[in-house]
Amino acid sequence: MEVPWVEKYRPLRLDQLKREKGTEAMKTWAKSWNDGIPEKRGLLLYGPPGTGKTSAAKALSLEMNWDYLEFNASDVRSKTAINETALKGSFYNTISEFKGGKKLIVLDEVDSLYERNIEGGDAGGKSAISNLLDRTLNPVVLIANNLYELRSGMTGKALVDKCEIIEFQRYRSIQILSVLREICREEQIYCSQDKLTEIAANSNGDMRAAINDLQGFGDYSGAQDRDVTQNIYNIMNELIFRRKPAREIRQEIINLGEDPDTFILYLLENVFPYHLDREEFVAALQNIARADLFLGRVGRRMNYSLWGYATDLMAETTIFELKGDKYLKFAFPSLIKRMGQLKKFRNIRDEFASKSGKYVHKSRAFMDRDSLKFIFQLLLKDEEIRANLEEKMRLDIDDVLSLDL
Repeated sequence: MEVPWVEKYRPLRLDQLKREKGTEAMKTWAKSWNDGIPEKRGLLLYGPPGTGKTSAAKALSLEMNWDYLEFNASDVRSKTAINETALKGSFYNTISEFKGGKKLIVLDEVDSLYERNIEGGDAGGKSAISNLLDRTLNPVVLIANNLYELRSGMTGKALVDKCEIIEFQRYRSIQILSVLREICREEQIYCSQDKLTEIAANSNGDMRAAINDLQGFGDYSGAQDRDVTQNIYNIMNELIFRRKPAREIRQEIINLGEDPDTFILYLLENVFPYHLDREEFVAALQNIARADLFLGRVGRRMNYSLWGYATDLMAETTIFELKGDKYLKFAFPSLIKRMGQLKKFRNIRDEFASKSGKYVHKSRAFMDRDSLKFIFQLLLKDEEIRANLEEKMRLDIDDVLSLDL
């Protein structure tokens, strides 16, 4: 099973994160636990996606020789759920007390919690985390994208005040470029300097997105512009593995700015391998098919408001529990790839027909229909003819031979 590169090359030490100031503050906070329970039992890491927050928490646990216990606040949302999981776990030291005797409790996406139970949101989640910080016997790391969202409301402000706060800013392009080069060396793959620079520049400071681009786009597709917080591969990951509610994914699809006709091809390509649960798989395909119907109506009626219905249906793919027998890296739509290849072959064939037609005073269409296959056979069999035609017609014979007429 192929390991995703974002996991394969996840930093194991804090100094690998290239965040000297922030990681030093993390170490200082962690070492304060050696002298007992510090005044601030929580450490809040905040910043945009792909800036190394979760990797920093994992690296800290390794360096301190602490066990690592992670929860996602968007899944464990309510007061009861947090008390039954994170709070209960925080009361006990690890079984490896001779190594340090601590476990690191990590709560990710804590800024997704709300004060009231609205639209399936938090029911006392922030107050439960605040209570966790008051009572925990083990260090707690909170991870958030938006500090101001987390601080909203009296409970949120009180929660943040109980934490040491460290900001994770977007990576600079030169930092991302350095990591991409190292991955290319480790994987023994060639990627041009221009391509690497493009991926780094278009990642908008998101290291995870840049690594996904390097692995997922392949040689046939360059890096694409992305929304400041998401790219198309992140959204595929959220859709297939049910990482976020449909309403949040819908907004990310809109923010992405990708043509829905193209996005649905990405969706179909990447959903199709996850077919072990036949009932869920068929239901997901039916949902995508309904989205495609709305996209077809957009073209026929020139009514672009129907895009909204298609986007809703594509986002709702996340409600289905798709299963595969192994991890599959996210793929560029094979239909677009094949169309690009066909366009390339058509261009080569048209050039071959036009240039050869000039020597026999025939049209390009005539040569294409009646003569190219015979000239092609001559090129295959006679090296001297190949050399003469290449020189006189200024053709790339290797491209011509790739046509396989």
